[in-house]
Amino acid sequence: MKARHVFLKLIICFTSSNAARILGLFPIPSFSHQIVYRGLMKGLHSRGHDVTVVTSDPMRVSNLENYTQIDMSELYVPWKKIFNFAGSKDYDTHQKKFVSTITEVSENLCEIIYNNKHLQKIVLEHSFDLVIVEWLASPCIYAYSYFLSTPFVGICSTGLFQAGHEAVGNPISPAYIPDVFVKHTVRKTFWERVSSMWHFLWSKWLWHGTVLPRHDAIARKYFGASMPYIGDIEKNVSLVLVSHDSLSLYVRPNVPAIVEVRGLHLQQPIPLPQDLQRFLDGAPEGVIYFSLGTNVLSDRLPKEKRQIFLDAFSELQQFKVLWKWEDDELPGQPSNVKVAKWLPQQHVLSHPNIKLFIYQGGLQSTEETLAASVPVVGIPFFSDQDRIIRNMAEYGAGIYLEINDLTKEILLEAINEVIHNKTYKENMKKLLNRLNDQPDNPLDRAVWWVEYVIRHKGARHLRSAALNLTWYQYSLLDVIAIVVLVSVLTFWISYRIIILMLPIKATISSKHKKD
Repeated sequence: MKARHVFLKLIICFTSSNAARILGLFPIPSFSHQIVYRGLMKGLHSRGHDVTVVTSDPMRVSNLENYTQIDMSELYVPWKKIFNFAGSKDYDTHQKKFVSTITEVSENLCEIIYNNKHLQKIVLEHSFDLVIVEWLASPCIYAYSYFLSTPFVGICSTGLFQAGHEAVGNPISPAYIPDVFVKHTVRKTFWERVSSMWHFLWSKWLWHGTVLPRHDAIARKYFGASMPYIGDIEKNVSLVLVSHDSLSLYVRPNVPAIVEVRGLHLQQPIPLPQDLQRFLDGAPEGVIYFSLGTNVLSDRLPKEKRQIFLDAFSELQQFKVLWKWEDDELPGQPSNVKVAKWLPQQHVLSHPNIKLFIYQGGLQSTEETLAASVPVVGIPFFSDQDRIIRNMAEYGAGIYLEINDLTKEILLEAINEVIHNKTYKENMKKLLNRLNDQPDNPLDRAVWWVEYVIRHKGARHLRSAALNLTWYQYSLLDVIAIVVLVSVLTFWISYRIIILMLPIKATISSKHKKD
């Protein structure tokens, strides 16, 4: 199998398209998002393409030939000023506020990108064969495709949001397909379907009534009033790469312009720092790994919630606990707990002594714990985290907990259940086996499709015919209206004929009686 995989890679290398100049624009300042885009751009660079990357998290390696990084770390300023994900109290209320706020913050991100002198110089002095954009909350950047007269490809590091599906004509049904920003899984109750329908309508109003017009106005300031409407540019996307896997999240129909590429950031295990290696090796009973990711900072947890974890971990002296803690000190730190501001998470999870991962339910963290077959206790805070953890719980690979209902007793019960009940580990392995049983790996797939767009100078032929229909045509409302109208007219005409015929029938009957 390995020889076959190497042979396939060699074939791909020999059939590669000519080297292209590719511009990548990734505005959302979140490391967990950026490492996905980095994985794709590094994959394209390894194929000989000349890439320019606009990112908030540039790699520290600066001597890569034909790999230009435009440092946009300043994007973190408006982002961190507004968001405190760990302080959320009400998940549902926070979700609506988060979606609204992120669309507002994205306007600031657009202005920062447009005003970057380095990027301005590059786009004015160079031509590009393709633009790759983050397909999330900053449609203003799609205008670079218009300005450079190049096709463009979208990439999303989360499950695709509703407007992202609509732009390529992908089917959307609130009845059974959960949007990335709702917590329901595919198994919906009646009221969850009502909630899903309300979210569907609200999202349409927000995107088409607020986001697109505002981003269109921003883009016109820089690219001129003659620029096409940003919503029309959005529909010209050739295809969208989505960090989603139907087997681990939920099955949904996709048009050819949607390509699922789970785990672009995953790497082979590498040696850990010596102090970390010794800590993990010196835990014969096992290690509990606790991290809330790069957006939800555990040092910003409310004090009473933090104390719950401290109390629970102090009662688990048979285990060691590795805690991603962003401050210099952890007040009340138990003796069995080691803290670090940053940890090489993928490689930590690969250590055989890791028994459990307590996390926030981020998609990239989920992909990493799946790759290592480590079961989870999930505590969601925002975005798609709630739904992801519910899915893991439904697969029997972990336990779902609510931060607002969390107590020491509930946390301890969940930890002991997942560690001592081996079915969680076994279910995680079964899920991983299904995910890995594919004819190619996601990075090769992503690179192939990007090069496909380059070879064909765009891929409008992958567009769904749904994009040519109005909303009422797509929903068959005009057909239903005609059917109802014809049915009503037929009934009314039949009724009138019957009413008119009754006197005639009565007259005829009367004559027959007289005769």
